[in-house]
Amino acid sequence: MISAQTIWSKALPKLEEEMTPTSYKTWVKDIRPISVEGNTLILMAQNEMYLSTLRQFYSNIITECVNKANNSNYTVSFIIKEEAEPVVSVPVDSAGEKGVFFGVQPKYTFDTFVTGESNRFAHAAAVAVADNPASAYNPLYIYGGSGLGKTHILHAIGNYVHQLHPKFNICFVSSEDFTNDVIAAIKYDTREELRNKYRKLDLLLVDDIQFIGGKEATEMEFFNTFNALHGANKQIVITSDKSPKDLPFLQERLRTRFSWGITADIKPPEVETRVAILTGKAERDHVDITSDALLYMAEQFSSNVRELESCYNRVVLYADFSKRTTIDRPFVEVVLKDYVSSEGKHMVTVDLIKQVTADYFDVTVEELVSTRRDKRIATPRHVAMYLCRTLTDCSYPDIGKAFGGKHYSTVMYSCDTIASEIGQKLDITTAIDDITNRLTNDFNPGK
Repeated sequence: MISAQTIWSKALPKLEEEMTPTSYKTWVKDIRPISVEGNTLILMAQNEMYLSTLRQFYSNIITECVNKANNSNYTVSFIIKEEAEPVVSVPVDSAGEKGVFFGVQPKYTFDTFVTGESNRFAHAAAVAVADNPASAYNPLYIYGGSGLGKTHILHAIGNYVHQLHPKFNICFVSSEDFTNDVIAAIKYDTREELRNKYRKLDLLLVDDIQFIGGKEATEMEFFNTFNALHGANKQIVITSDKSPKDLPFLQERLRTRFSWGITADIKPPEVETRVAILTGKAERDHVDITSDALLYMAEQFSSNVRELESCYNRVVLYADFSKRTTIDRPFVEVVLKDYVSSEGKHMVTVDLIKQVTADYFDVTVEELVSTRRDKRIATPRHVAMYLCRTLTDCSYPDIGKAFGGKHYSTVMYSCDTIASEIGQKLDITTAIDDITNRLTNDFNPGK
């Protein structure tokens, strides 16, 4: 009989091919094959948090890749270490045992975060917290608009602390995920498991805390979690789009606690910082681009780093297509002529993106936001989500809600997928370019 290890070894290359690098490394790489029972492949997740995510979001793609790679029809079942048979468990030396490290994306570090006057204080506070968790500022509360680097800082803190303290239990969670965990705990009467999940952490990183406002049960659970961690001298870092005093829909006792440590804001980067961000990307990408070309881009996109980086990627892509060895300002001006803000152009909205994308791919908006996963619908949905992320200030949770209540990780997967295909797949690159041209000109859907 074929072994679980053999089955899984064949499936891994297929999974790595189908998934984004971040998703593969975060969720799949450390899965362990345990056994084959009848027609069921048993796989072991690292812990309860991984188990929940795998079952909810990655079960289908894992099952599909396992069966494609093995020309089989297996059912995939996930367990955690405690549920595995002792005979297949690998003994772990407690002296070298690692703590829980969940949700933190390795690509976001302090080394890749560009500082300037707009974010210097927030960066310094984050580094101080990472150097001495629960000793410097607790909690650390960082706020600012979308696309300015708040989430990057959260992940950077997590990665830095993990390197210094590998035994620490560290968790990055969005407010939406925390809310979903609370709802599941209430529904399945697993509140004790929920408390064990969050109250045994050494570092809790919470993104977009504003979204728990008005959710009474979630606010209560977070309030108690905050008290438990803070009372045990464990570090808490929170991000939001507004300062605590400007979140009136949150309970006052929460807003008060958010101000116990230190509050730091991130403003839109000044032009020098924007140039530095682009320069760093060009150096990492080994792209020869003139200083006046970088300055031109930096001057055109001032409020959102994500939009700035998206336009940089477009310029580099067009340079690659046209076989240019050096990118200068005239070339950039031509490539970005339809993206540079000008008086009289309409605002690009999520609803407009959905309509224009649906028209382009000859599908309906209703199909775009449905639960259908066939390629005819999935590809336009990926494209639309990517455009929403790059052309608007909407967060991943916001976009998910606009697409029929999709989970934010689904949106992240879609955006990562399209980003990796731009410049690699001509049909996707052309679609992004054509739809963006329609969106940034006075395009009237239906004409």
